[in-house]
Parts: sequence; structure tokens; C-alpha cells
Amino acid sequence: EFVNSLERYDPSTNEWEEETVAPMPTPRRYVRTAALDGKLYAAGGVSEADNLAAPNLVERYDLATNAWEAVTPMATARASHAMAVLDGRLYAAGGHNDDEDGHTSYLTSVERYDPATNAWEAV
Repeated sequence: EFVNSLERYDPSTNEWEEETVAPMPTPRRYVRTAALDGKLYAAGGVSEADNLAAPNLVERYDLATNAWEAVTPMATARASHAMAVLDGRLYAAGGHNDDEDGHTSYLTSVERYDPATNAWEAV
């Protein structure tokens, strides 16, 4: 199932609840998220529009404005990858991508996003 909703975990109640926020513009599965500088980034994944090939799409959610916006896409399209934040930058590592014929490529590359320059670079 492709989804565009957001859920929040409350450790004080040990429960998940669906957030009432603007829906993510591009419904995806196998997308990875990370919080950086008070914003939530959703990177890669698989969308119906891409015929199951992973997009390099990155969208950013701002809680203050309750709005999503597209930022510079990753250099490499990937799904089921690792995402992490370190020293004010967002890292995307590994994952996989499928070509038009359904052949899966497993990735070993790592790239990092700098929100100050809105740019990705290989690591």
C-alpha cells in the first residue's frame, strides 16, 4: 500500500497516533525519514507513479507551516535505505532500486544533504 499519512509515537502513553498534518505530496512505501533542524525529511522509497522503481525524490515537512516542499533530489534513486543525521547534515546510505524490467540493484553508495546549500554530495 502506498501511503501519504504521518503517525507520531508518544512514549508517555506508549501509543501511536495519526497526525493531523498536510498529507505527503507523493505517496510512497519503503520511504525513509529523518528529522533535521526541526523539519522532517522523507527521501526515496517507491511510488506508484514510478512503476515500482525508486525515485530520488526528497520532500521536507515543516511543522510550523504544516506544509511539505520538494528539496533537491538525491543523486541516486533508492528505497529501503538507511537515513541518519550527523553534524547538521542528512545521510542516505545503501538500499536498492529496480529498473524498468524489474531487476533489483543493491546499492553501496552514501550521499549527504546539506540544508544550508540545498545540495547532495557523494561521501
